[in-house]
Amino acid sequence: MKKFTLLSVALSFLLMTGGLQAQLSSGARDLSKHAKVLKPNLNQKGENGIGQLPANTTVINKSVLEDPTLMVTRYDLQSNASSENRIHLFSDGTIGAVTMMSHTDAFSDRGSGPNFYDGTSWGPPPSARIESSKAGWPSYAPWGPDGEIVVTHHNLDGLIIMTRPTKGTGAWTEAILAGPAGAVDISWPRVVTNGPDHMNIHIIATTYTTYQGLDPYALLYYRSTDGGTTWDIQHKVIEGMTSAEYIGFSSDMYAWAQPVGDTIAFAFGDSWRDLAIMKSYNNGLDWEKVVVWPCPYNLWNGGDTTGRFLGPDGTLALALDKSGKAHIVSGIMGADGDETGATFWVPKSDGLIYWNEDMPQLPEVLDWNELYNNGTMIGWAADTNVFYVDDSQIAYYYNSMTSQPSIAVDDDDNVFVVWSGVTMNLDPDSYLLRRIYARGSSDGGATWTTSLLDLTSDFLYTWSECAYPSVAWNTDDNIYFLFMEDDYAGVSLNGANGAQGQVAIGDNNIKFMKPSKMDILYPVGTAKEQTEAFSVSQNFPNPVVDQTTVKVNLPQAGTLSLEVTNMMGQRVETLSKGSCTAGNYYFTINAKGLTPGVYFYTTTFNHSKVTKKMIVE
Repeated sequence: MKKFTLLSVALSFLLMTGGLQAQLSSGARDLSKHAKVLKPNLNQKGENGIGQLPANTTVINKSVLEDPTLMVTRYDLQSNASSENRIHLFSDGTIGAVTMMSHTDAFSDRGSGPNFYDGTSWGPPPSARIESSKAGWPSYAPWGPDGEIVVTHHNLDGLIIMTRPTKGTGAWTEAILAGPAGAVDISWPRVVTNGPDHMNIHIIATTYTTYQGLDPYALLYYRSTDGGTTWDIQHKVIEGMTSAEYIGFSSDMYAWAQPVGDTIAFAFGDSWRDLAIMKSYNNGLDWEKVVVWPCPYNLWNGGDTTGRFLGPDGTLALALDKSGKAHIVSGIMGADGDETGATFWVPKSDGLIYWNEDMPQLPEVLDWNELYNNGTMIGWAADTNVFYVDDSQIAYYYNSMTSQPSIAVDDDDNVFVVWSGVTMNLDPDSYLLRRIYARGSSDGGATWTTSLLDLTSDFLYTWSECAYPSVAWNTDDNIYFLFMEDDYAGVSLNGANGAQGQVAIGDNNIKFMKPSKMDILYPVGTAKEQTEAFSVSQNFPNPVVDQTTVKVNLPQAGTLSLEVTNMMGQRVETLSKGSCTAGNYYFTINAKGLTPGVYFYTTTFNHSKVTKKMIVE
């Protein structure tokens, strides 16, 4: 919890500045020199950073506020690169979610911590893992007619597969899926399901040792068509991903898309491998490779220097639209290699790119400005002052300052991208903190909103580190995602190995958000938002003892309602005005019987929502 003195300083700062984000100045800027860093030895060499400031960019501050804490963990390395699929919106409106969780500093209790939304409220944060032994890197999907599956790695015997037939309740059944002889300990898995009753299970995972000439790791594919009882495809190195094409693969530099019928697909890539999509139209029997960016160094292993180049940073996400077309997002960063085969990255690299299968292949030599001008660059640092602070203030995730993307595409071909981005706000150790941003496209990725939407602009997140967003592929009027929040920038697990950023182990909150699609597609200031704009007063009196009143002004006719929720996201009161004409309306909220504390009231007018906070005494 933030200290009171820190909140007092924060409030004073906000009052003096009138907010945290403002319109960004226009024009590109030359960057000062920044370090390139060797992972994991962290040898530094002075070089130029990579990134530009797009012209006339604005950041819209939008706090969703309905963001309960679903889990708490002291283990904070949620992924080495791309985020796992860890949340699913079911067709009945329930939601399942999972995180990698530990409540001890030794992490001996590490494993999967699930939570479930039953349509009314979330359950309490889990206190213990569901696996019988230490596990990590959970991936989540629906399973069976009404169940769920979590796949994690065991650190010894292979993958742990946890299933239960009724989502949200009942005991879990545990099974082990071992890797091939000589590489039994497969790790860092991702799982998706499809087919009748979600009984087809598809898993990708890497070996933990050299396999079939792939070093450090091979990426393997597994399939079951009977819910995991048997595996008809095991230990498969897919054609196009063999030692003839690549030196090897790294952990977490890959991600599934949610299947569409028998079409399944996953993406992989980083600076040292193609950014590519592997796609099967017959449920995993045959595969084709779609290369998004052809890496010139797939088989490079030293002997000469590569020079500085721009490439994917290993954090990526993939989605299929209803027609099966693939949409991919990836962070990008500067990289180079020396004659010994050592590879380097540039911590102050910046940028998030988007691509779909209607677009031409990206060139081998990437140029930041060209990517921006042709619409491929969709995300960047919201404040370019981050390029001018001292290099020592960057907390290491070993990826771009605009990274860890997650993506969803709905049935209307609206595309939603959420990511974690570095800001100028500082943690107690003077490292730059991250926030969660979003951007949308209402035409299948052809064009994008003119503003970046800051989803964590609420005062409570002013001095928070927000990272590892994971978005549910299914949507309704909202998108749904998890992210990790704590007080310190970076990852203590990296800090323990000598990286910049957080060193001390502490509690990390796994938060849940459900921003409205309209808030992302039509941020404040756009034509549609102006058409439906409505004003909501702060409730009075506030704090509340018995009852309080909220005034709403409608500029036009529409449907009006109000919902009150507690800090856990549980609804405690719902009020509706139904169909209304333009004018003023008043809601009276009855606080009698409510436990003292912080509550939120969300007013909905047609497709627009406004959320405000109230205190009950």
